[in-house]
Amino acid sequence: MDTNYGIARARNPRWTNADHNMIDLEVDFLPLDEEWLPYTCSPDDVVAHSRELYRRAVAGDFGQIDDEYVMTDEDRWTPVASEIVDVSKEALVQILLEKGVLTDEEVDNIIVTKTEYTSYTRRTLDGENKEWAGS
Repeated sequence: MDTNYGIARARNPRWTNADHNMIDLEVDFLPLDEEWLPYTCSPDDVVAHSRELYRRAVAGDFGQIDDEYVMTDEDRWTPVASEIVDVSKEALVQILLEKGVLTDEEVDNIIVTKTEYTSYTRRTLDGENKEWAGS
């Protein structure tokens, strides 16, 4: 890989796992405008700056390497539920009829019947009607 950055400084090293084969830290890379970027380095990375960061972090150039972060249940993604209220069209029409808001004649005018194709059928030579319900 051709992309290699100079290292102005780095801070807050932390092991990423119990194997101690990668380190998370914040790095100020020389040619980049951003001052502190989160970065994970390893001793066998394809880019030289990553290998140098790892070597220097292990040597203590950026301070003591903190132990790996142990995730708790609070760190894990948690599903978020939303309440959805849904009323069927049929139920709504029935309520409006019962309340006298709509008459039977008005209901007849708003009800639309349509044909929706949901599968195919054909006569087969064995006398059975096979049905295919697509996907």
